[in-house]
Amino acid sequence: MRRRNLLFSFPVLLILIVSGCTKLERTTLGSDLLPGADRLITDTMELPVETTSFIENDSTKVGKADQHILGFINDPLFGTTTAAMYFQMLPTSYPFSPYPVAKDSLFLDSLVLSLAFAGTYGDTNALTKVNVYKITDNTFRPGKLYRVSEGVNFSTADFLGTTQVTSRRLRTGYKAAYKTDTIFNQFRIRLSDVFARDLLDQDNVTKAFRTDSIFKDYLRGLAVIADSTVSGNAIHYFLLNSTESRLNLYYRYKKRDGGGDSSTVTRFTFVADTIRSANANKIHRNYTGSIAAPTLTSGLPSSLAYIQTAPGTSVKIKVPSLDTLSNKLYIIHRAELVTRQIYQGPLAIENILLQPQLHLYTYTADGKIASIPYDSASYYVNSFSIDFIRNVSLYNINTQYTGGTPSFFNDASSNRVAEYKMNITSYVQNIVNGKTTRRDFKLSAPYFADFSGGISSSTSINPIAFGRVQLGGGSHPQYRTFVRIYYSKQ
Repeated sequence: MRRRNLLFSFPVLLILIVSGCTKLERTTLGSDLLPGADRLITDTMELPVETTSFIENDSTKVGKADQHILGFINDPLFGTTTAAMYFQMLPTSYPFSPYPVAKDSLFLDSLVLSLAFAGTYGDTNALTKVNVYKITDNTFRPGKLYRVSEGVNFSTADFLGTTQVTSRRLRTGYKAAYKTDTIFNQFRIRLSDVFARDLLDQDNVTKAFRTDSIFKDYLRGLAVIADSTVSGNAIHYFLLNSTESRLNLYYRYKKRDGGGDSSTVTRFTFVADTIRSANANKIHRNYTGSIAAPTLTSGLPSSLAYIQTAPGTSVKIKVPSLDTLSNKLYIIHRAELVTRQIYQGPLAIENILLQPQLHLYTYTADGKIASIPYDSASYYVNSFSIDFIRNVSLYNINTQYTGGTPSFFNDASSNRVAEYKMNITSYVQNIVNGKTTRRDFKLSAPYFADFSGGISSSTSINPIAFGRVQLGGGSHPQYRTFVRIYYSKQ
């Protein structure tokens, strides 16, 4: 379900240089911002920015061990999200001999697909309806890491089952006929008795249980599809590689000694490697008719900015006034990009569709996504490793240094809203020192923080598709995005 983290008065001359684009105020800062200082007097400037929101051309991929999502959300701010899961549940080995007696002595009870439940984003009381189908796509293979934009072919004629559930029911648990205790955190879907009986009739001599390739010809996989016509505002997170995610075939059989019937279960499981089980998680965003759509599609700077967790939207930020700082005699004690949520409502939506963790990147001269120069030395922590499946180098990212975790305050209408402060201190100091030049920024809510050149965060910044926020843009009349700098003169 794959995650998943100061100083002295400012000269009048600079006021003239940046007149109309900077704001100055006197601030007293403590030693938390400058080691060894005690109530150092500093100046503060605020630089205006330009914000342009856009829809990401997302290459996000969901690995076999990652959380997969399933469900439907209709958000007036960002439009709809529909998530479907595709996977293969397989025998443990081949040739597979699951049954203790011949098939004419086997009696079907039921076939149940169970998925290990990890949580919900959205309304925990919302009803989610899902349908299960056989996958018909012969190209569905375990060695491919599928992007979230990629689905897998299935036929609605190969309908296997349906059910409806709420997050609260999954958490509360329920009794099953074959167990004395209560089952918690499992999404269970009873499948077709016709298909179940056919599965019970397979063997390892003439039928599907002989080899892996023969079994996959028999059952290419399962497509679990959210029914958007019935489902409410919720997407659910599941772990396919959990021992609780499996295809359970319950049956009875006549004992060889004639001592009556015995009940048992045969399980087919998801094998999380590049040889056995294939997986895909398609997540479709549709912004048509949403409040954000005109801003997202215009390509123009706006007074509002829209960020939706991957696969979603981001904001490009320009700060032209940074150029005015080059080669000045300043010590930069803290520089940060500050942005605040603009409450949209209604409260019922804002209480369930929460604010994400943000991450700030820069653009190189050729448009590639990069870390923040000089600051990255402080937020890439510990040694790196390599993810051979994604073919990227992995770094731990110190999110306390980068910022991005929202703090909260009440706006003028007493609505609780988020504020973000993204750290760019070392970068701005090196602009001042003439060691680097201004870049544009990209602000987003990534699943993993991916950088050009094959670098990624070792853990997820946000759960996939979890969170969205409407921010004040660079020209917002009340809560604008801006760069704030605490500095002193050398």
